[in-house]
This record gives sequence, C-alpha cells and structure tokens, in this order.
Amino acid sequence: MSCTEIFGFVLSETLCQTSRRRKHDPVMFSRISDALQAAADVLLVAEEREQCVGGPLSPCMEYLVQEKVLAMLASYARADRPLGIRQHVYVFLVGVLNHLHHSHLHHAPIHKSLQAMVRASCEMRASPYEAEEMEFLSTLCEKVRQDSSIILLYIQPLALTGGIPSGYTPEDSLPATPSHEGTKTSSTTTSDPSSAVASQKSQAKFPLVDALLNLCHSADSQISATAHDCLVGIASVREGQSSSTIARHTLLPHYLATRLVTASDNIPLDTEPALIEDIPLSERIRNDSNENSDSEDEDVGEFPGRKEIVTFLYWLTFCDKLVGVSDGALGSSICSTIREVFLDGVLRGNLTGDDEDAISLYIAITAKIITSVSSPLLVNGIISWLTEESEDLEGAESSMREHLLVLCQQPPHHLQIQALRLLQVLVEKPGSMAVQSLVLNYVGTRGYHDSSAAEHQQSSWSDEEDERYKHREGETSPGSLPVSRTLAPANINKIVKSFLTVVPEELRSTTKDDFESYMADAQRQYRDVCRTCASFGWPREAVTPECPSDSSSTASRESRPEAEGNTFYEGPFLSMLMDFLEHLPNQDYDINLQVTSLVATLALLPHPHLHEYLLNPTITLSGGVRTPFTVLSLVVSKIHQPIVQREDFLDHLKVTRYQLLGTMEDFDLERDEDDRKFEALIVIEEFTKELASIAYAKYITEGSGW
Repeated sequence: MSCTEIFGFVLSETLCQTSRRRKHDPVMFSRISDALQAAADVLLVAEEREQCVGGPLSPCMEYLVQEKVLAMLASYARADRPLGIRQHVYVFLVGVLNHLHHSHLHHAPIHKSLQAMVRASCEMRASPYEAEEMEFLSTLCEKVRQDSSIILLYIQPLALTGGIPSGYTPEDSLPATPSHEGTKTSSTTTSDPSSAVASQKSQAKFPLVDALLNLCHSADSQISATAHDCLVGIASVREGQSSSTIARHTLLPHYLATRLVTASDNIPLDTEPALIEDIPLSERIRNDSNENSDSEDEDVGEFPGRKEIVTFLYWLTFCDKLVGVSDGALGSSICSTIREVFLDGVLRGNLTGDDEDAISLYIAITAKIITSVSSPLLVNGIISWLTEESEDLEGAESSMREHLLVLCQQPPHHLQIQALRLLQVLVEKPGSMAVQSLVLNYVGTRGYHDSSAAEHQQSSWSDEEDERYKHREGETSPGSLPVSRTLAPANINKIVKSFLTVVPEELRSTTKDDFESYMADAQRQYRDVCRTCASFGWPREAVTPECPSDSSSTASRESRPEAEGNTFYEGPFLSMLMDFLEHLPNQDYDINLQVTSLVATLALLPHPHLHEYLLNPTITLSGGVRTPFTVLSLVVSKIHQPIVQREDFLDHLKVTRYQLLGTMEDFDLERDEDDRKFEALIVIEEFTKELASIAYAKYITEGSGW
C-alpha cells in the first residue's frame, strides 16, 4: 500500500468518526487525535522523501487538496463540532506547516483553509485552545518571514469592508479618551466608542493581526509574549499594502496606545520620582512586567511603584520596537495614535494639572521615556510634542514647551530642578530636533553678530584672517572634515583668557590654576558629541546669511520682548537661561548648578553659530544681545563691591568653596544674607573654567581632525 493510500485511509476513518459524533467523547477524541497524528506522520515522511524544495506538491498533499480534506477539517474546527475538534486540527496543521515549503502556501486550497483557521482565532478571547492557536499562528508567521509575499494572502480583498474583529470589545480595544483633565485619577475615563464603532464595518481586513491581538490579551504570559513577537515580525514585512492595511484597518495602533495609558494609570502617585531614572532597560523587562504574569522578580518590590514602572517601560519599549521595524505608514500611525491617546491625554493632563505630586512623577516619567526610546520616528514625535510652538497647535491650548519653561521659572523649587533636568535630557538626546527647535532656529540667522561694526573693530590680523577664511573652502585632508575657523579660531588664547579673567584675581577662591583639570573631560565629551552629530549636516562656519530670514521664520513668529531696534531674539529657551545666569546670586546653589550644566551641554555642540554665540567673547555683538560671557561679567561686577566690603570675605570665600565641594563638613562661620553671593561667585569661577576648557578642547580636536 502506498503512502497516499495509507494517508487517505487514515484520514477517511478520522473524518467518518468526526461526522458521526456531535457530542464530546473522550475516548473518541483520543482515537481522533491518534488518527490525525498518524496521518500527519505519514504526510511528513512523504514530504521529506518526495518533495523537492519549491517543487510540486507530494502525493499526500495532492490528496489533501483534491479531496478537500483541509477545507473539511477547517469547517469542523471553526464550528468546533464535535466540541474540542478545533484543538486537534490546530495541532495537525502545525505539523503540516512545519514540513511544507513556504512556496506551497500560495495554492488556493491550502491558504484558504489556513485563512479559515486564522479567522477562527479571532472569534473568541481567552479560548480554551490558546496554546494550540498560538503555535499555529507563530508557525504561519515564520512562513511569512521566509516568504513575505505570503502575507498578502491574509489581507482580505478590497471588496470586503473593514471592521472590528469579533473578539474585541469597545471598552478595552478602542482608544482611551484624550480628555484626561489634569489629574491622574481622571485618566481612567474612556470616551463613548459609538462613533468609532459606527465608522467600522462588519468584517476585518487583516484577520492574522486581529488574531494575534486577541492572544496578546492572554492570561498566559508566554502566549502573550509570543503574540508580541509575531506582531513585530508582521509589522516588519515590506510587501504591498500590508503596512498601510495594519495601520488603517486593525486596532494595533490603538492597542499599543491604550496599553501605555493603562500601564501609566497603574503607577501609584507615591512612587519616588528620583528612583525612576535608575531603572534599567533589559530583555528581562518582559518577564518582570507582563501584567498577567504569575511570577514576580524578587527585586520588583524594592520600592513602591517599581513594578508598575517596569510594566510601563516594557510597553514603551515594545511600542518603540514596533515603530522601529515598521515602514512609514504603520510607524506614523502608531506615533500619531500614541500622541493623541497617551501624550495629549495622560501625559499632558498630569504635567499641566494642579497636583504637584503628579507633576513631579510625570516629569520623571517623561524624562525616562525620552532616554528609553530609540526609533527615530517615535523619538522625533515625542520631542516635537515637547518642543513645538503654540502657533503650531490647533486650538487655543498652550504648547508643552511653554508649560515646561513656566515650570522651570516658578516655585516650587523641586519642580524647577526637575523641569531643568528634563530640558537637559531633551538637548542630550541623540538627534538634533530639540536643539533645532529650542536654539538653532534663533541663533542660525547670526543676528547676535554685528557684522557691519565688526569690519571696523578687528583687533588683530588673526581676527580678520579668520573672518575671511570662513567664506572660503576650508583646508581639508583626504577623508577629513575641513578645519573650522569658527570652532578652532586662531585667537583661541584670547578667548580662553577672556573666560578665565571674568572673576578677578582678588575674588578667586583658590590660587591653584586648575583649568587643565577640566580639559580631559571636555575633549572626551566633545569627541562623543561630534560622533553623535556627524550625520546632522550642520555647517562648519558661522557666516552671516546674505538674505535675512523671511517673516515666516520661527524667530519672527515668536513674541519679541527685546529692546527696540535689536533684530535678534534668542528665543524663549536661551532667554530663560540668560535670565537664570543673571540671577545666580539670588538663586539656590542646586538650581545654579543645573543651569550651568545645561549651558555647558549646549556649548559642547559642534554647531558654528551656537558655538560662536556661547563661546566666543571676542565677536562684536548687536546691541542688547546677552551671551554667557557678557551676563557673567555683569554679575561679577555687581557682587564685587558687596563681597570685598566684608573684612572676612577671603575666609568666607574659602569656607564657601570647601563647603560646596564637600571637602569640609564642619565650619565656624554661620550662614548669612551674603552666602548666596559667595556661592554664586564660586559657581561662576568654576563655570568660566569649564567654558574655557570646552572652547580649547574644540580648538584642539578640530585642529587634529579628530
């Protein structure tokens, strides 16, 4: 007897038994299971012996096709009559798929039966056959990975209307309302889904994705994790309109956004914000964070809220991974849905509310979000949401940038510190969008530089030569960038000396010349920043544009509080930083440290206009323009006399230095009203050394071709 005859006999007996029974019979199912396994064994042996890769179907597979066996099994399985048959059909099909070449899945009698089984997986959430469904779907997804064109077989024809898969309910599938009002507790409300439901039709266009989304809700953490992996694989396929179909006709974007909402809503308000930054991202996040997992890592409960933060970070990194592997249509859809449902909903509501605890917690969460995501589309989407202008928004609501700058400038103190740190995270994030929006849109016009006056005020031949050189092609060697006269000016010694003499000698807290101590760190940091910014296409020289920016430019659209006649506006961000520098003697020490750290971070960037504005005290400035050098010089001149009028100012200065640097725990002098002036002087003394070291590190690095 041939393999085909044996195979046909076994399957015929199985189907006869199945057709005669309508009720569940354990003995019968044991026999059916054995029969299907025997049939599968015969089929697999035949495939291995007779099939050539990509060749014709083997006789056993021909039998399945000609006798419509797969269609019959799928029919029994979809109806699940007799009860329990579906489980055994899934197992049989997994065996078939594992030994069937992916090219054979294009045969209509084969893929139509598989389509029917995929649709069966959409029909019930928490199915008793979840394990078998997941194995079947993951095996099918592996075939899609081998041949991406297979995915087109599982997109319904355009003649079929789109709709919501039957396994989903509006309350946990549709997006949460974007109308989170301002406190964390209101974020759990949901919008009326009737309008969204009405816009959908009765039949899904991409049942393979819908089936996987069904299994993402499984109480079994391993099943839901496998479903997530399969979704990543499907999202990465670049074939036809598969990506746009997922974006337009499945609930994947809403599933991801609502998972972020749910996970963030579960974070308790008493979570310590300072501890969030140190929670690592790793592959273990999945095991620790799955909300349905029966096991918990013993470290998850180290502090209240850690488990919930880890869960949130898992969903965030999963969204980031999906956006990273997707093409533009799907990635953009996920990002826009996350913005609508999560950023404009939960995050905006908590950051702009009245609850200081919620604001503090969500500033820390926002900073963690920025440091955790890496896909360019999602990174730019989040940064754009945080830094765009009010004019770019629809409606009358203020921009998040405006609100963030307000948080930096008004009490309470701890929120000021957090908001300033969030801005530092933004400008440090690889990618130039935050820096472009906050800074370069304003300094890029070189409006801070009075070019007409500069022609008559060249103080040396080197200054004049540098300015001429900027308008010529730079000197280059093969494989290297041209030497920048902006970043590596010939008068570097004059620049360094200008910064180092901002604090006069009689006001210095130490006679030690420790400028060199900053150099090693500055050179290392600058090289790292240059590698990060290498692809941005920034210019190499600060040159005044021939034509001024038109009225549609960012800077011209902003309100301009500068003095009349001054055409340069540094923008709200740099303006705020200059205000902070002006008020160093009136601010707490930790705010002063955070502000100077933020300015130093900007100074390290290899953009010629930003460099010239922050690090070149020798250029001729337009009237009323503030730079770090001019502001710090003014501050020192204001506090000079009040400090030297104290008889003990030298002792007080040294004690203040020891106290701030942590080298002296006990001291005899009591704090008084002048302490902030002395602290500000120490900050300025060290900060000017840091700026000088950055300028010199850029000169050395650029000159060496790094």
